[in-house]
Amino acid sequence: MAEPFRFYECFALIKLTGRRAKDILELLEIIKQVSRESIFHHMHQYFLKPHIIPPEFPNDFAVWVADSLGEQNLAEGLANVNPFEFENIEVIRYELVRIITEHLKNYPMPRPVLPGREFRFNEAVTLVLPTELTAERLHDFARIIKEVDSSSIYFHFYEARLRLGKERDDFSHFLDESLGCPGLAGRIKSLDPYMYSTEVLRTKILTLIEEAL
Repeated sequence: MAEPFRFYECFALIKLTGRRAKDILELLEIIKQVSRESIFHHMHQYFLKPHIIPPEFPNDFAVWVADSLGEQNLAEGLANVNPFEFENIEVIRYELVRIITEHLKNYPMPRPVLPGREFRFNEAVTLVLPTELTAERLHDFARIIKEVDSSSIYFHFYEARLRLGKERDDFSHFLDESLGCPGLAGRIKSLDPYMYSTEVLRTKILTLIEEAL
């Protein structure tokens, strides 16, 4: 008998780094230096929140550049960085640096922000907690997907791909390897997590499972 799927939940414990940027140059230099955990946090923390409607800018760097510096073009460039298209955090860091560097070549330097509006670099430690929810069959899997906390969707679909260094999400792996549903696994794996909030992604996954049933 296949190993049942155990659902985990998670939450982020925020750590202050003490690093702040008051302008684009400082933002660029600190992005080059901060830990991988900090880059991961600022690129992903939105996805751990149970939003229904995606924000205009789904990462902290783009939000700050738009709201505090008023640099809409740069904000849009940073917002277009889909972290799930990159194999690791260092490649994401390189892409952020490239976008900001190119912007500085073509646009005048904006004024620094007022005190109190600096970009504050934080890190997040993800605390993972096992639940008592397990699934051995597809019907059970679908039922639990409906009721599990949104942080479980985040952990198994978003976090598994990048921080844990996996080629696919936990759901697709289980459906393929344990339940023998490669077609369904492939359709779920092909969902672009950057395009959806966690709750919308839950609905998309459920729809695909129900179609398979």
